[in-house]
Amino acid sequence: MSEVRKEVSEGWKQKYLEDRRGELKMSFYEYWIGKDINLKQLWDDYERGTGYMDKYKAMQVHLIRFTFKEQPARLPLFNLEAVLKTMKAYFHEMKVLSLSQEEYNEAGPLFVYEINRGSAIWSFLASLRHLILFGTTLADEQLKNLVLDNKLKGLDILDKKLEILKKYFGESVNSTDFHNFFSANKQEDLQVAVNKLLSQGIEKVEISQEPFAGDIDKTKKSLIDIKKELQK
Repeated sequence: MSEVRKEVSEGWKQKYLEDRRGELKMSFYEYWIGKDINLKQLWDDYERGTGYMDKYKAMQVHLIRFTFKEQPARLPLFNLEAVLKTMKAYFHEMKVLSLSQEEYNEAGPLFVYEINRGSAIWSFLASLRHLILFGTTLADEQLKNLVLDNKLKGLDILDKKLEILKKYFGESVNSTDFHNFFSANKQEDLQVAVNKLLSQGIEKVEISQEPFAGDIDKTKKSLIDIKKELQK
């Protein structure tokens, strides 16, 4: 990448991070009791999102499943919004920090597929390339520490993990994405939120080798538990 292109690329990322700092935060009472939710804005945002729905239809998506430590069945899912929004925010920030502006514009978001209370499994759909980076950094303790350190150290560790992933996902494992993300400066609130997310007890992280084309049971048969494989 030329210096000019790099400056442009880094410039848009910096602008995004600065804009992000100024965003309004959800209030305590909005989270817990639904007070002062802007319902008009909420439904307007949904109805204006047909472009993302169309984008999904044009994408080849794969399944990722996170199995959390099961919450007591006698209690509600108190952490639902915190976990869900952290997942979506982390996926988005990961794309900002690992992709060029052109790649970012082309990439789709993380789509929620289902949340299964009985088995504590949260399922999402997205492009395989991005799911691999997303899932790996939440599955592997060694790589998680590299992410939160904001340093690309332990390069031999990273290369070893990438070789394991390539056995199952081939060319969809993009080493440049990993290097860009691991070497990028990350916001402190993101680091804190990811640690809190991991404290909820992620026991399995599975990614499908086969794309999802409407038959979820067929897709589930191709799931690889990358948390287990990366620990070998």
